[in-house]
Amino acid sequence: MKRYLQIIFFLAIELVLQSSVFNVHFSMIYAADATPKPVKYKTLLSEAKTALKSSKNQAAAEKKLLDVVNREDINMNQRAEIYYTAQELERSQNDAENMKFYLKQSYDTVKYFSTILRMHEYLLLCDSIERLPNEKGVLKYKYRNKSREILKTYRTNLLNGGKFLLKRNKYAEAFPYFDMYIQSSQEPIFQYYSSVKSDTLLPRVAYWATVSAYNANDAKKALKHIDRAMEGSVDTLRTSLQEYKVRCYDALGQKEERFNSLLEGTKDFPRHDYFYLNLMDEYANSKLYDEGLALSDTMLENVGDRAIYWYGKSQMYLGKLDYDSCIVVSNEALRCDSLMTDAYYNKGISYLNKAVVFAETACNDIRNPKCKKDREILMGLYREAREPMEQVRKLAPEDSKRWASPLYRIYLNLNMGKDFAEMEKILNAN
Repeated sequence: MKRYLQIIFFLAIELVLQSSVFNVHFSMIYAADATPKPVKYKTLLSEAKTALKSSKNQAAAEKKLLDVVNREDINMNQRAEIYYTAQELERSQNDAENMKFYLKQSYDTVKYFSTILRMHEYLLLCDSIERLPNEKGVLKYKYRNKSREILKTYRTNLLNGGKFLLKRNKYAEAFPYFDMYIQSSQEPIFQYYSSVKSDTLLPRVAYWATVSAYNANDAKKALKHIDRAMEGSVDTLRTSLQEYKVRCYDALGQKEERFNSLLEGTKDFPRHDYFYLNLMDEYANSKLYDEGLALSDTMLENVGDRAIYWYGKSQMYLGKLDYDSCIVVSNEALRCDSLMTDAYYNKGISYLNKAVVFAETACNDIRNPKCKKDREILMGLYREAREPMEQVRKLAPEDSKRWASPLYRIYLNLNMGKDFAEMEKILNAN
């Protein structure tokens, strides 16, 4: 009897457990069924139309539409309709800000222009979808003509929006307006409209776009329209744009493009020394000394007898360890510009290096008559090095890291104790 009672007890427990599992599964099924179904496209479109009529909740209605644009159940025609409707909502908000302006009420200028930018974005997206053939391979343009007229109507204000932000130094925000103005002119929607495709303002707008991106430290965007910007600019602006090119390629780590831009700049703007000096640095860093000498000779022949080109040659000779030639061309540079610190430095360091090289093979045996002669030659080289290096100190007193060490060695070998002690003090301070 007791055993039967135990069996009945365990069966009861099993039924309770099974009931619990059933309830869990049931609740899970119920929860799955309780998941809200996606809002129907027609409902969202209806809400957007209502927002358009009432001028209320337009931003929210637009967001809901755009959130579903890539949903699997949305077909191609509906996607085009979504973008066109989103544009209508933006245009309605633009009209509202415009009305405030005419009524002399407080209005949001940034919002006024930003709605125009988004209108362009949505209409071009709409057109890009309509350019795709349907399942029958047929192209149908429902919105193209209307979209084109809207784009043409608001095109000038798209440009004004960019200029408004540029004047306020909002460079990153200004770029999209200029970029859209340029990009939209090349869109298929304007394929047969030469007045837009050949807009004479485009080079100028390209310049504003480049300046905006450059000042926003966005090298990639700054390069996007820079060639077109150069087409319509005067030489002074073209020079700056070419320099922008070099700096942008440098920022992007594109060494070959940077080098080619320096070559272009040296050729097209020979008197803008930025290109020549940076190109000479490239030659020096790559040990392409003969190329650097050839460029300097070309500049001397074609542009004129300028100190900067003689100095460039001195840099190349210094790199080649041809100290005698470096001294000769450094003197030519100083003939053209007696205050050229760098030329004095190259001359002084060449004499100092000649002294160091000569000392390695000079006679050190005081019993040998040659020793006295070698000693005189060595001291002569240090004395020759002293004058130009002291000029470097005089012309650039704040740049002690450049002249203190050479002068230390010169004064040491010339046995100029007081001056040597001064250099030692300066070096220890550094």
